Amino acid sequence: MKAKLRKSLRTALSTLHRWVGFILGGVLVLAGLTGSLLAFDHELDSWLNSAMLRNSTGVCAAPLPPSAAAHAVRQAWPGASINAITLPEAPADSYRVQFKHAATADNEAGVDTCSGQLLASRDRDAVSLDRAHLMPLLLRWHMTLLQGKTGREVLGWLAVAWIVLLLAGVYLAWPRPGHWRRSVSVTRGVGAFRTSYELHRAAGLISAVFLLVVAGSGFFMGLPQLGRQLVASVANVPADARAAALAPLAAGDPELGWDGAAAKARELAPADATLVMLRRDAARGVYQARVRRADDWQPVGTLRLFIDMRSGERVSAADPLSGTAGQRFLAVMFPLHSGSLFGLPTRILTAVLGLLPLLFFVTGLVIWISRRRLKHRGRQAAAQAPRPQAGRA
Repeated sequence: MKAKLRKSLRTALSTLHRWVGFILGGVLVLAGLTGSLLAFDHELDSWLNSAMLRNSTGVCAAPLPPSAAAHAVRQAWPGASINAITLPEAPADSYRVQFKHAATADNEAGVDTCSGQLLASRDRDAVSLDRAHLMPLLLRWHMTLLQGKTGREVLGWLAVAWIVLLLAGVYLAWPRPGHWRRSVSVTRGVGAFRTSYELHRAAGLISAVFLLVVAGSGFFMGLPQLGRQLVASVANVPADARAAALAPLAAGDPELGWDGAAAKARELAPADATLVMLRRDAARGVYQARVRRADDWQPVGTLRLFIDMRSGERVSAADPLSGTAGQRFLAVMFPLHSGSLFGLPTRILTAVLGLLPLLFFVTGLVIWISRRRLKHRGRQAAAQAPRPQAGRA
């Protein structure tokens, strides 16, 4: 009876694994390939767009303050609304300024940190595969399927389906005691069916834990509110400090300014921390500073400081690395997914893992086609076999 139940379970899981893989395969393949490239997003974008993202004057001993970057953009587009300024990650990197202006569709500009010269600009929301827009497009597709919040939620549920697919595959491929070595090896010089089957099984067993981490972190990134609720049901997750807000900045109100906000953020941050980005939010009356601590998990910084635009006083801070276990768990999801948690080694691992959905899809397709051909040949052979004649009465 148990053997019959196990056989029925394997049949059901095999069918589920096959058809979920085929139905979602295209999206998973594209998500994996884009994820491989995005593991080196900054390097690739800087290489493709060095005229915008690298200083024309190289490294300078005394970079200009952030206000110089805002000034350069407003000189080109008078009255432009400056939303955020990303500070240089490397010594020769330019300022990256996010802005809006009715006269242009562009919303990001590069400004030389040495000369204050506007280098170039682009529309990060453009759907184009040219070198200026390729990496922003891949990032938006990977994060939202180009559909905003709805696309992000779809990817969150897709991650759940991927987890089911992976668990079903692990169950089907799990070897009997003493057969592990055979199950994670591939025989040379055999047919396409056997090679594909062994490669599919071996790669799945070896990478299963890593892929489950990628899929699980993808769920938390795609459905952050649901993920937060799930974690809060088993651990202490305090209210998000990023919800802090003051009265909107009115015309004529005194304002701290970009340089004042940068100075205040450096004053409030730990001595060994690096200021990564400043965001101006006039509707909430605050500057938001993203700061990368020395022990941080991600290059863009986990610590967020909220500073009163008028007085320069600290309004609140979001510092999950110093928070509860639940906060630290939620904060580690993005660096786990992007591969930035332990620097270059995990980025390389993430890039390799991103290639595996393509491998699984191709080998799975070969296995399915080969089995269908074998069944078809078996039916043909049975149909062509001579039938015994009935004896005469």
